[in-house]
Amino acid sequence: MNIGMTAENETVKDGVTLYLLQSVDQLLLTATKERIEFLPHYDTLVKSGMYEYYASEGQNPLPFALAELIDNSLSATSRNTGIRKIQIKLHFDETQGKPAVAVIDNGRGMTSKQLNNWAVYRLSKFTRQGDFESDHSGYVRPVPVPRSLNSDISYFGVGGKQAVFFVGQSARMISKPADSQDVHELLLSKEDFEKKEKNKESIYSGFIRNRKPCDSVHITNDDERFLHCLISEEKEKVSFTAVVITGVQSEHIPYLKNYFHLWTRQLAHIYHYYIHGPKGNEKRTSKEVGPFNNIDIEISMFEKGKAPKIVNLREIQDDMQTLYINTATDSFEFKAHVEGDGVVEGIIRYHPFLYDRETYPDDPCFPSIHHKDGSGHGAGASRRLGCPGNGGSQASHLPWPARSSAQGYKV
Repeated sequence: MNIGMTAENETVKDGVTLYLLQSVDQLLLTATKERIEFLPHYDTLVKSGMYEYYASEGQNPLPFALAELIDNSLSATSRNTGIRKIQIKLHFDETQGKPAVAVIDNGRGMTSKQLNNWAVYRLSKFTRQGDFESDHSGYVRPVPVPRSLNSDISYFGVGGKQAVFFVGQSARMISKPADSQDVHELLLSKEDFEKKEKNKESIYSGFIRNRKPCDSVHITNDDERFLHCLISEEKEKVSFTAVVITGVQSEHIPYLKNYFHLWTRQLAHIYHYYIHGPKGNEKRTSKEVGPFNNIDIEISMFEKGKAPKIVNLREIQDDMQTLYINTATDSFEFKAHVEGDGVVEGIIRYHPFLYDRETYPDDPCFPSIHHKDGSGHGAGASRRLGCPGNGGSQASHLPWPARSSAQGYKV
């Protein structure tokens, strides 16, 4: 049959032959094409970070997931002229709802279009195609920063969505750019995906709520009562982004509560040179005033019947990088230029073996047998490695797989 016939509202065009089959297993007279549609299961999104974070060389991967979200906030605040404030709030007060983790920054915020782009799995931030407009299409490489990354890390990955669904089962993105009168809010949750699948609805579709600042009338679930307080704080903010994770995985809660002292020091180690500057937290020298003095990363934990635990990473004096710096006997700085404008720079620190003990600092997360019994061999050296790019960087600032190995080596 040729022109003029329609099947399921599709017109048969010139040169196309339509075969009407009486059964699916009948003999075909010639090869045919059958149109199909397929979409990835929602587990592709909600379980996307499982392997990456569990493959973390024996360490608890949760701090690395939090670091992904801090990386995003560093990128969002990179153009701030004043304080770059990043807050991680842990809510474990059942009178205010179920456990939740919120990461809040005072960065440039996102428009509803940019928020839509954030939800598209593995959409490059540099892509401009059809309905997708790159939220960083006017990207300009930042000024080189000695021995430190310059907040570009989150431009080259999809760590944010992987991180939130590793921590919990629901992510509420709340954002407001400075030139917008409205706040834009998007909710992605495993529960919503399951409901849509059951009702045979389109899983990868939803709504962005555009509302006035401080308007929390849509929060009706008792499990999220804490959001009323968080949303009420929007009044004083010119621009911001809040990533609110609920449905926190049960195995993460004891670790966050009981090992607060350890994982906050891991984050202080990872972001050491962001908050202390290129020379790090040297106790023997006076602090220089510089651009790093405006980065504040604050972590707070709220539990029922207990005083809140609040720590600023700048105030931590026993993270591994601080210990490396202040226990070294000597150091050797190096810099190498690679093809193009790439620079690799860093420092090797010397930790000698003195008499009956090592002077190489012990990692509280992995206590050394040598330190416990006083035995050991040779001398130690701690390292900060650079990577090709605009200015050097430390291994402790690389994406999380590299972070876990940034604790130094012995020679």
